Amino acid sequence: MIFNQPPKEVAGECVMSPAECKEHAAQCRRMAEGELNLRVQAILTDMAKTWDRLAIEAEISQRSGPSLRVMSQLPSQASRKPSSQVS
Repeated sequence: MIFNQPPKEVAGECVMSPAECKEHAAQCRRMAEGELNLRVQAILTDMAKTWDRLAIEAEISQRSGPSLRVMSQLPSQASRKPSSQVS
């Protein structure tokens, strides 16, 4: 995917508008439609969904002001129970 402009930075954080995120989602969908490899198609579709979620977060952030930060937190591997211990 080619980005036409570098993302803006505010206080060291990357800021993208909802419209930019939606455009990236649309690009991913167009690329997925023309892709013959099903695995690549699935990856591009997943990327489009991620851009859609980021667009929603950017919209919320715009309404809420600069105090809301979009952050993703991955659960640490250590905190997960092995599947044999799940009740």
